[in-house]
Amino acid sequence: MVFVEDREGLMDASIDGVWELVRAHGTDCSGIHPHVKDVRTKRLNNSTFTNIWLHHIDGQTIEIEIKATMFYPLGVAFEILKGPFVRSTYFVYYVPIQDENKTNAIVVGDFQCPYIKDTDILTDIILLNLQSMFDEDVLYLKNMK
Repeated sequence: MVFVEDREGLMDASIDGVWELVRAHGTDCSGIHPHVKDVRTKRLNNSTFTNIWLHHIDGQTIEIEIKATMFYPLGVAFEILKGPFVRSTYFVYYVPIQDENKTNAIVVGDFQCPYIKDTDILTDIILLNLQSMFDEDVLYLKNMK
């Protein structure tokens, strides 16, 4: 298990715009993240949903399931329920930057993968995945305007 903290995510949008993006993950996940296929979303209540999708990793198709619980306006808690990082949990919290119409997205979490024993490699993989998801979020957010 590795603890990851990433404070580098700066979004060129107000906190309200970022929350529009957050809510869109429950309705248009494949539009935000085009590499995920066959997305199925199940709303559990007003603030919680699960997304299940197929992900292609090293020539294999793997089913991933993640549970997201929104804590408006603070952030979103994620639990990975199925896939290579099962039992990993992380929280993305949002800090509005006053007078700049920007929002800092900060990720903290514990990640694990039974297939990767080297914590440095696992940390690198997690940070690359987080960066990829962030880049796709930023692109989608830009197109929302």
